[in-house]
Amino acid sequence: MFFNREEELKILNKEYERAGSAFTVIYGRRRVGKTALIYEYIKDKLSLFIYATEASFPIQLENLKPQLLKLINKPYLKNIKIETFTQLFELLNEYDFTKKFVLVIDEYQNLCKVDKSFSSQLQMIWDTNLKSKNIHLILSGSVISMMHSEVLDYSAPLYGRRTSNIHLKPLAFKYIKKFVPNASKEDQMNIFASFGTIPKYLELYEEEKSFLQNIKDNILNKNSFLYSEGNFLLRQELGEISTYFSILEIISKGESKLGNIASKLQVASTYLTRYLLKLIDLDILIKEVPITETNPLKSKMGRYRFKDKFLQFWFFYVYKNYNLLEINQVDAVLEEIKTNFNDRFVSFAFEDYVKEELLQNPYKYLEFIPQKIGRWWNKNEEIDLIAMDEKNICFIECKWQNSVNKKEVLYKLIKKSKLIKHEKKEYFLVITKDDYLNS
Repeated sequence: MFFNREEELKILNKEYERAGSAFTVIYGRRRVGKTALIYEYIKDKLSLFIYATEASFPIQLENLKPQLLKLINKPYLKNIKIETFTQLFELLNEYDFTKKFVLVIDEYQNLCKVDKSFSSQLQMIWDTNLKSKNIHLILSGSVISMMHSEVLDYSAPLYGRRTSNIHLKPLAFKYIKKFVPNASKEDQMNIFASFGTIPKYLELYEEEKSFLQNIKDNILNKNSFLYSEGNFLLRQELGEISTYFSILEIISKGESKLGNIASKLQVASTYLTRYLLKLIDLDILIKEVPITETNPLKSKMGRYRFKDKFLQFWFFYVYKNYNLLEINQVDAVLEEIKTNFNDRFVSFAFEDYVKEELLQNPYKYLEFIPQKIGRWWNKNEEIDLIAMDEKNICFIECKWQNSVNKKEVLYKLIKKSKLIKHEKKEYFLVITKDDYLNS
C-alpha cells in the first residue's frame, strides 16, 4: 500500500529530470516504506533493481543477470559470467544511455557487510565512470547507522557524491484510516498509541478483530511478526545492546530526566550521553525542552521520551513481560493493558495527534499559523502544548478522558499560563476526547 509520499516522489522525479547523472540516498528504519516508494517511482521507468543480501557476490549477481541482460538487450552477452560488482558496473557501459535509467541498490548496507571496502569501490566507479552517464543511482538502506558511516557522514567513502537524500519517516496519523478504514475513531487513536504509523505494522492490523485481539495476536503472541520486531530492529543498529535496552525500558516506564535514568542504572549521567544521542539519531527517542526556552541546547530542563510509539509499547508490554509471554501467559499482560494503556499511552499519543492537527490545519483551532508548538513545564507545573508565533500564544490542554469539565480545565490552564512571562496576544484551548470523536 502506498500513501503520503508525494513530496518524496517529487524529489525523485526532479532528480530524474536532472541533466546527466543523479545520486539519491534513501534511508529510514525497517518497514517504513522505502521499497514501496522506490517501486512507485520506477514503475514507469527503465530501471535495474538490486535487492542486496548478505549472500556472496557471485550468487547475488547470478540472480540479477536476467534483469541486467534484459536492460542491455545484447544477446551475445548471455553466456558472460558476472562474479563481481565491478564487472556489473563495467557491463552497464554496454547500455547506450540515450534514455536515463535508474539503478537501485536496496538494503545497501548488506553489500557493505559482505565487503567492507564496497563503498570505496563504488566511489571510484562513480567518480570515473557512472557520474558521466545519464543515470539515476539510488542507494537505499534501513540500518541508519551504516548508511551514515558509508554514505552520509563527512568521513564516509561516498560523502559528497549524492545530489539528494531522503530520510523516510513514519506516516502521519491521518493515514491510519487508509490502512484500517473501518476502525472507529477511538480505535484509530489506540492503534496510533501501539502499532504506531509504520506502514508494514499497519498492514498487519486485522479489521475483523477487536483492538485488544489485534494486540494479542499480532504483538503479544510469541510467534507473531511484531513480537520480536523490537529486538531485531535494535540489534541491527546497536552494539552494546544491554545498556541501550536498559535505558529504553526505564524511559518506557515514564522516567524522562537524565539524572533519574542514570540513578536507576546506577551510573553517572555523563556515561549515558552517547547512548542517548545514538537513540535520538536513530529516531527512537527525542529530547524535549520547554517550548519557551530561549537557548534549548543549553537548557537543563531536558526530558527524554520515545519518538517511536511502537517501540515504546513494545518495551513496556513485551520486553518487560518476556517471562510471562514466553510461557504463553498472554492474558496476564492483556489485563495490564486494560488497566493502564489509556493513561500511560493513549493520553500522550492524543497530545501528539493534537500537535499534528495544529500544524496541518491551524485555522481549524487557532487564529494564527504557529511557528513553534511544544510542551512546557517547570518544577511544579506542566502545560500539554503551547503554540506561538511572534505576536500570538495559545495555551492548550489535551484531555483523553470521558466527561471532561472543560470550564474547570480552562480555569486551571489560565492559572498556569500566568507562570510564563510574555507580551503576546493570548488564546486558550481545551481539546478533549469527545471533541476528537465528534469532529
